[in-house]
Amino acid sequence: MFVLDFSVRVATTHTPEFLGLPQGAWLQEGGPEYAGKGIVIGVIDTGIDPTHPSFLDVLSGTDYPVPAHYSGVCEVANDFPSGSCNRKLIGARHFAESAITRGIFNASRDHASPFDGSGHGT
Repeated sequence: MFVLDFSVRVATTHTPEFLGLPQGAWLQEGGPEYAGKGIVIGVIDTGIDPTHPSFLDVLSGTDYPVPAHYSGVCEVANDFPSGSCNRKLIGARHFAESAITRGIFNASRDHASPFDGSGHGT
């Protein structure tokens, strides 16, 4: 199998418009009372800070069950320990092997883990 491998620059987009959802996705998914129920959102980013309050798995008494159809993983590393994922942040992976192999990985600023070192991922 051939896998295309190339570097990309960090960019901020207007995600709803990019996805063709200028009014948001929730109206199309049953309205605010069902907003996000059973939906898994995947994000490709520079990383994630699992200690950020946005990723608490119990917020205002709302329980977040992991959808039965989810089959992802939560990679564990020194700076992304076991327990970094929960019922809201259900998975995280890193893709540093290519940068390491090509010699462009900078251990002083890059992480060989899902952890966000640049501040962009949260």
